Amino acid sequence: MASTIGIKIANGEFYPIMEENSTIKKRLVLTTVHDNQSGAQIDLYRSAASVMTDAQYIGSLVVEKIRPQSKGDPSIEMVISSDSNGDIVADAVDLDFGADGEHHVLTVSLKSLDETSRDMELPDFELESNEETPIGLYKHSEKIRQEKKRSSKMWIFVLIGLIIILGLAAVWLFLFGGLEYFCSDKKPTVSESSWYDPEPVAKEPVKEPEPVKQPEPVQPKIEPTPVIQAPPPPAAPRQQTQSSRKRPPAPVASYNVPSTIPKDGVDYRIRWGDTLWDISEAFYRDPWLYPRIARHNNIRNPDYIISGRTIRIPPKN
Repeated sequence: MASTIGIKIANGEFYPIMEENSTIKKRLVLTTVHDNQSGAQIDLYRSAASVMTDAQYIGSLVVEKIRPQSKGDPSIEMVISSDSNGDIVADAVDLDFGADGEHHVLTVSLKSLDETSRDMELPDFELESNEETPIGLYKHSEKIRQEKKRSSKMWIFVLIGLIIILGLAAVWLFLFGGLEYFCSDKKPTVSESSWYDPEPVAKEPVKEPEPVKQPEPVQPKIEPTPVIQAPPPPAAPRQQTQSSRKRPPAPVASYNVPSTIPKDGVDYRIRWGDTLWDISEAFYRDPWLYPRIARHNNIRNPDYIISGRTIRIPPKN
C-alpha cells in the first residue's frame, strides 16, 4: 500500500499532500501562527494511514528572515513534487519579499530513507541461555576487578599497621613512663644533659642600682597682689532745661480763627507741623474734639495728615 506524503500542521495533525511515487506537483500557501514570527520550520512526514501515530519523519525546510507581522499575515509558498524513483523535492519561499525572496530547497530520496531504516533495525539473532560468554568479552572488567581486590588488600594492611603502631605507643606511654615525661613540668636543661656540655660562660657582676636622688622641693614664688583702682564715678547727666523740651507752637496757632464757625464749615489748609489735635484746639478751644474733624473729612488715621491738603472744619455743635 502506497504511503502519503504530508506535513505536520500547528495543531499536531498530519496534513496529506500527495501519494508516494506519484509524478505530480502540489503548491501550498502557509502562514505563521504567532505575532512577529521571524522564521518557520516545515516538517515533512510519510504515513500509510495519513495520521501522525505511524508517520515517519522525512526532513525539514527552515524558512528564515520572515518579515515580522501579525499572525496570519505572512505568506509562505511551498511547492512539492515527487517522481517515480521516490525522490521528493520541496521548495519554500516567503512571498512578502516578492521575486527577490530567498528559496529554501529540500531534496529527499525515499529509497535511501528506507535503506537507512533497514540498517537501523534489530538483528534477527541472539545468544541462547546455555551458551557461554565469549572468552575475552569481559577481560578488561575482570582485570579492573582484580586490581580493586589488590587495592582493598593494601588498605587492610595499612590499617593493621596503623593499629599496631598506635598500640605500641600506648604501651610505651603507660608502662615505661612516657606519659610522665609529657605530663611533668620539669624538663632537662642543657646543663643537666650528659650529651651536651658547653663551656661555662663568665657572668658579669650585677651592678647594684644607685639610689635615686629625690628632687628638692621647689618653693613657690609669692607674687605681689595687684592693686586694682576703682573706676571714676560717672559724670552727672546734664539737666535739660524746660525751654529745650518745650514743643514749638503749631502753625495753626497763628491762624486767624473766626469766632463763629458757619454751618457749612470753614476751609483750612494744613501746614507742616500741624496735627488734628492742634487744629481742634485752635478752632474748638478743645483738642479732644479732633475725631469730629477726622470723620467729617474721611481721615482714617488721625495721626497721619498731609501738608498742603485743604480740609473742612465743621461747626462745634
